[in-house]
Amino acid sequence: MSSTQGECIMSLNYIAEITNSDSHMIKISVSGQRKSQNQIKAFLPSWSPGSYLMREYSRHIRGLKVTDDQGKPLYYQQEAKGAWSIVWNHPEFLSESKTFSIEYEIYAHELTVRTSHIDNSHAFLHGPSLFIGIEGQENTAHQIEFKFPALWSKLTTSLKDISDKRERFIYEAKNYDELLDCPIEIGCHETDGFMVSGLEHHLAFYGESYPHQYNLKADIKKIVEYVSQFVGEIPYESYTFIIHLLKDKFGGLEHSSSTVLQFDGRKLNNRKDYLQWLALVAHEYFHTWNIKRIRPKELGPFDYQNENYTRMLWLVEGLTSFVDELFVYQAGLCTLEEYLGVQKNNLVRYYQTAGRKFHSLEESSFNAWIKLYRPDENSKNSSVSYYLKGGLVFSILHIELLGYKKSIKDFVHLLWKHYKQNPEVGIVKSEVLSIITNLSNSKVAENFDKMISTTEEIDFEKYYKKIGVGFKWQNETPISLGAQFEFRGDRVIILSVDLDEAAYQSGLNAGDEIIAINNQRVLRIDIENIAQLLKEDTSYLFTISRLEKILNIEVVVKKAPRLLESVVLEARELAE
Repeated sequence: MSSTQGECIMSLNYIAEITNSDSHMIKISVSGQRKSQNQIKAFLPSWSPGSYLMREYSRHIRGLKVTDDQGKPLYYQQEAKGAWSIVWNHPEFLSESKTFSIEYEIYAHELTVRTSHIDNSHAFLHGPSLFIGIEGQENTAHQIEFKFPALWSKLTTSLKDISDKRERFIYEAKNYDELLDCPIEIGCHETDGFMVSGLEHHLAFYGESYPHQYNLKADIKKIVEYVSQFVGEIPYESYTFIIHLLKDKFGGLEHSSSTVLQFDGRKLNNRKDYLQWLALVAHEYFHTWNIKRIRPKELGPFDYQNENYTRMLWLVEGLTSFVDELFVYQAGLCTLEEYLGVQKNNLVRYYQTAGRKFHSLEESSFNAWIKLYRPDENSKNSSVSYYLKGGLVFSILHIELLGYKKSIKDFVHLLWKHYKQNPEVGIVKSEVLSIITNLSNSKVAENFDKMISTTEEIDFEKYYKKIGVGFKWQNETPISLGAQFEFRGDRVIILSVDLDEAAYQSGLNAGDEIIAINNQRVLRIDIENIAQLLKEDTSYLFTISRLEKILNIEVVVKKAPRLLESVVLEARELAE
């Protein structure tokens, strides 16, 4: 962030204190010392790097006050949703002191990877949602002390521990970015770890899992070993995995020397779910290089108060979404057949996303702030995920590079080399295309550019055939309404409709409740067996409830679009 304040504060000191975990509140103070200026500006971020949505963290602040070292109030005024101006020479609040202390409480009761959560079992602290910064002082040293209930015995973070006594928890960050980039888990969680290349890797487990056959620690270590060797260099001094195993949770958020992972611990014994878990680990760990170091030019230095727009999330998330599953296979954690099964599922999801016809990867990246992180019932009809399509596009690039006796590994090495040459400046699209040209030729680069900048349909089948992988399509497709449903008991509610399919063309809407078909009552079991009840190209009278009004709508039933049944090996030596 830019500022006119200059380097007027030598360091900032924070205290984060939890006294009553049942209240979900945390008390935070930040103090520092001014020089000659009579005004400073404080702010709390509105979003988190890696999660492109304005989350308005300041809505959880309570009881903010500002004082000097004598406890005398200093004048402050809120200027925006998460910004305050603090003034020393206000006529009614004159102070000769050079120090200030900002104190406030924050309500923390949302357990995701990009929010904070405190209850009587633990505290998960996510920096952007908690720690006020001082504008213009982002590059000064930041020190923080944590105080919490005595029954909690552990604190896990990648912040540097500078505690002077065992019973104190004091940490240091080189700058504000690092303070925000190091999540903290506090409680009585299980901890473990392993060594790779002489470096410590820490594991912190919060939550529970059903009994399963897998060794999470050993498999995470295999991923770390393989990915770090794949890139060829480890850019951190130690690394921390904070793992939340909780019902119905899934997701991760990358940090420079740590990650937070959330997964449903009940599902670890299911093979397909476990492979998804491993891909999540690989995805967030590879972000250590791709986005936390290699990054689009627009994503750093961060403006924490406003959207940071880029058209290149296809690089940092698309590339990562391709290699995460590839790493699981290449590290020996799944078979080739399992890997191809996962790719088939990715392709099916892509073909079922009509929004690919309207939104390019560049547009999807730019609009992440209002599209990907704010989905609705029409999202798949209007946009495409830069994770999903981006990953598939990079699979094509990998296939193209194989034709030049190169691979995605060579591409990553050149991206890393570009970063190392000037780590303070991000990469732009023309430089990515230049790397592709150097590995192959300009035609490959031009084709790649077309795939990310246009909505032109991509013939994935043609490319996959080059490496001995064929597509098997269903010969017969079932009857389909082209809609997704939720069930409230036996009641049937439409969640979304698919573009140009039967429900869409007939005028059925998201939110409609289907009551009857041809005057006969419809329940959950009927919709679940709709393919056996209805006939193709036949008109039916649907009785629905819409906004509490009973309507009759004529629906002509069709077959579902052609479905990809499997991705199969035709020439194993090429596919491997």
